[in-house]
Amino acid sequence: MKTYDGKAEVELNCSESSKDSVHCGACSMSSRPSGKRETVIADNAVGAKTGDIVICELKEHAEIKSALLLLIGPLVLFMITLGTAGAMGMELWQSFIAGLTVLALTYVVLQRLLKNKTYYYIEGIK
Repeated sequence: MKTYDGKAEVELNCSESSKDSVHCGACSMSSRPSGKRETVIADNAVGAKTGDIVICELKEHAEIKSALLLLIGPLVLFMITLGTAGAMGMELWQSFIAGLTVLALTYVVLQRLLKNKTYYYIEGIK
């Protein structure tokens, strides 16, 4: 759709042949969105241009890396905040509010840091 700074905005379209290969799995789980396609940012090392039909892949261990960064990291920070606030003598509800505050700050920081981060890459041009 668009290209900029070595990245490309790509509209994903799962084809029938992709059921046999490794991909997002939405087709095989019968959860394909009706009429709305997913748009992602992918590394554009092959030099694809706007309008090209490309083959996208996920980088190695992309699911694990993103889960650690977006789920496990904030959960660990939340639990550390609960423990620290409890050790400082705060009430349980105050510790919980402090934990939620840290979660909100973590969300804002991750959103700004990972604005153009992608685990997709363009493998080739069709």
